[in-house]
Amino acid sequence: MIIPNLLVTDMQRSLAFYRDMLDMTLVMAVSQEREILSGSDAAGAAFAILEWNGGQLMLQTAASLADELSVYNADQTPSASGTIYFRDLHPKDVIDRIPEDQLVKGPTLQWYGMMELYFRDPDGYVICVGTPEGPPPTG
Repeated sequence: MIIPNLLVTDMQRSLAFYRDMLDMTLVMAVSQEREILSGSDAAGAAFAILEWNGGQLMLQTAASLADELSVYNADQTPSASGTIYFRDLHPKDVIDRIPEDQLVKGPTLQWYGMMELYFRDPDGYVICVGTPEGPPPTG
């Protein structure tokens, strides 16, 4: 299993985004002092794990990551490259929740048969949601 761990600048904002926009569920949250937090908002979280459809995503503040790995510092800002893909989440189910200034592309029926929508999360990571809606390529 591969689980991305995204560096975030504002944990509460990021948690709200992934819960409210993509219906992810908070699995666990930990404070900077390494205390397990309870509650759906995970106030004071420095690290969190979210889940959707069997897949997971981790979110971590720069200060928390710097405590763990010396190659990071507490002032580090996110550096986004690539996309995070949510397969089998239909664009029509989320498009009305995404602010217009965060939309990147779509919804678009791609040549490979996937209906996709691209948008940015609060830290600039590009998210794509897609579901099969046309014939796949043959060959």
